[in-house]
Amino acid sequence: MKNLNALSKGNNHCAVSPGRLDAIDQFTFTHEAVPFKIEGKVFVSEALGMSGGILSLNKLAPHASMPFHHTHIEHEEIYIFIDGKGEMMIDNDRFEVGPGSVVRVAPKGVRCWRNISDEPLYYAVLQVKEGTEVIKTTIEDGRGVNRPVEW
Repeated sequence: MKNLNALSKGNNHCAVSPGRLDAIDQFTFTHEAVPFKIEGKVFVSEALGMSGGILSLNKLAPHASMPFHHTHIEHEEIYIFIDGKGEMMIDNDRFEVGPGSVVRVAPKGVRCWRNISDEPLYYAVLQVKEGTEVIKTTIEDGRGVNRPVEW
């Protein structure tokens, strides 16, 4: 498996890159619960040192499908579609997704998706524990810092 490229690391940040998204199939995910390798999937959350969620970058080959439906116990998922054209099925609802589509799925939602085009489908998935209280906007959480912007 290819490693993520470290871009920068400091006391309050970490930056990594898998490289161009069209080369993400160099990454392979394996897990004992899944009897096959999943090509084009890389979890970046551990490399970033994330403590509040799980983030993966994904590539689904043309006309390929996620090979199984699944749910989660505690995690809701946010799918952010970057490029390509796909279709999601959540419970009994089916709908198309493409660049800019953002989909939230509750833990109990039965989900599956597929690529319905001749081009790869690129997407990111963010998992967070459902019910975690969050501030509704970044305005309430953000704080201005008395520092001039100088590049």
